[in-house]
Amino acid sequence: MACAMLLKGFLKIEAFFPPCHPGEIETVTAVAELSDDISSVFPYLNAVLKGTIYDQTHQTLNFKLGGRGVTLHPTKVIVTRLENKEEAERVLERLKDLINRTYERRGEIEPSYKSRAKLSVLDIYKLLPKTNCRECGEPTCMAFATKLVNESVKIEQCRPLFREEHQARRAQLLKMLDEAGYAVPNG
Repeated sequence: MACAMLLKGFLKIEAFFPPCHPGEIETVTAVAELSDDISSVFPYLNAVLKGTIYDQTHQTLNFKLGGRGVTLHPTKVIVTRLENKEEAERVLERLKDLINRTYERRGEIEPSYKSRAKLSVLDIYKLLPKTNCRECGEPTCMAFATKLVNESVKIEQCRPLFREEHQARRAQLLKMLDEAGYAVPNG
């Protein structure tokens, strides 16, 4: 049985260091021109992946894949936070496989046209203990929330959040992070 392949390959792949931002680790960004229009798979990927941000108007789908930022356009993909061009090629092949597997299974998937909002620093800050205790290594809870959104710290580093008195806030925050595609501890 032949599989229904939506994306055959990449016409051109460019990997480059984006403009430097002081204090950030230097990473590579890859931009790949696609051989085919993949926009028909966006609602299905939106349904099966966590933390996607689907913009029907501009035909984009944003999500995280193994700590990397991915933006799909109908005939282009952008991947950020890569180490080098070799990793870019591996991740792009993984994306091609994900796109094609999802497309093959589209008959079993209820498409989602829901658009989620990007998680904001303020959303996270509101659920933190707001003690500015510095146990996480950051000077304030707001600084911690900022780094958490950028995935430079892990939620487990906020030790006060994992104390009994913050159980309700913790559950709400962990659920919000999980739905947005961030790594969260089990239990």
